[in-house]
Amino acid sequence: MNRYFVAVEIPEETKKEIASFFYPILAQKVTGKFVSVEKLHITVLFLGNVEIKPELLDFLKGLKFMEELKVKGLGAFPSILDPKTIYAKVYGSLKNQFEGLSSFLKIESNKEFSPHVTLCRAKKIIGRIDEKEFEAREFKFAADSLHLFNSDFANYYKVL
Repeated sequence: MNRYFVAVEIPEETKKEIASFFYPILAQKVTGKFVSVEKLHITVLFLGNVEIKPELLDFLKGLKFMEELKVKGLGAFPSILDPKTIYAKVYGSLKNQFEGLSSFLKIESNKEFSPHVTLCRAKKIIGRIDEKEFEAREFKFAADSLHLFNSDFANYYKVL
């Protein structure tokens, strides 16, 4: 099954810096499946198993912007006390891109838009997660485009 999503690419050096900061601390707190460094990204909209139409590709190619983004701090779904998915928080405005894409695709959502970088799918908590430990560093970079990605659980690649 193919799972498509639209995301901001993180520069390679920034991915390495994020992983080298977060992963050693998290590895002392949880066991689970850590996202490989090359796959780190900021999801803007998960599309799921859908047919990708040329109009979407054209829309994404034409969407240009310039946003300074900052990765700092830690969060988790459903909560930090019972984490299933652990992520780094993203600060900066991608809301316009999210809303524009949602409007183009005619997708309505009651969920609050929460840009993040997924770091780990937690299996077991082995230590107390103190969110303050993850506030020590921030990682800044400029984003100027959105990309379409495909993941079939075994593979992961950029479509556009």
